[in-house]
Amino acid sequence: MRNKTQGYLILAISFSLVTVIAFVLPTQKTSAFWIAYAFTVLAFVAQLIIWRTAWKNAKSLKSKFLGLPIICVGYFYLVIQIIAFAILAGTAGIVPSWVAVIVCCVILGVAAVCLIATDAGRDEIERVEQKIQSKVSALKMLQIDVEMLAKTESDSEVKSKLIKLAEKIRYSDPMSLDALTELEGAIAGKVKELKTSADKRSLIEEIDTLLSEQNAKCKVLK
Repeated sequence: MRNKTQGYLILAISFSLVTVIAFVLPTQKTSAFWIAYAFTVLAFVAQLIIWRTAWKNAKSLKSKFLGLPIICVGYFYLVIQIIAFAILAGTAGIVPSWVAVIVCCVILGVAAVCLIATDAGRDEIERVEQKIQSKVSALKMLQIDVEMLAKTESDSEVKSKLIKLAEKIRYSDPMSLDALTELEGAIAGKVKELKTSADKRSLIEEIDTLLSEQNAKCKVLK
């Protein structure tokens, strides 16, 4: 909250300085000046919207970090608009109003496209990371299941195979695609069968083969 308050304060001070300087300088207040000033005011107001967009649902430090590129685009937009305003205000008696409209609209349009693209990129990164986290959690649960079976297994040979299987699950590729969902389900089903199976050796071999197939296909499909 403190950082946000400081940000709003800096934004307010910057806007006040730009406005005071613009009106104190002995420049002609033509239509080009007012058009450029209006777009500059819009750029300052847009920062508030951009900040909210960047920090939407940002509960963790990582999600806040992903919002920084959006804020950076907003800052560049504001700086470029202020520079354009300074130039247009200084040449207000020379530059026609339609030039001011075109220049400011182009700056606004480019900024809007960049903001939309950056926000879409942030959403895609978060979506992919959530999917990866889900896959990692699923593999971790399978690993724990196999490790628990190994702890309670009395047959030393089967116990050794279960420990090796748990290690293989641990280092399996979590970046599997939707095309491998059926294969993942088969692995999970076989691990579940291990808990009650009388023939654990054959099931362990089947799971090992399925894991090898999954990892191989993951590499091919990437």
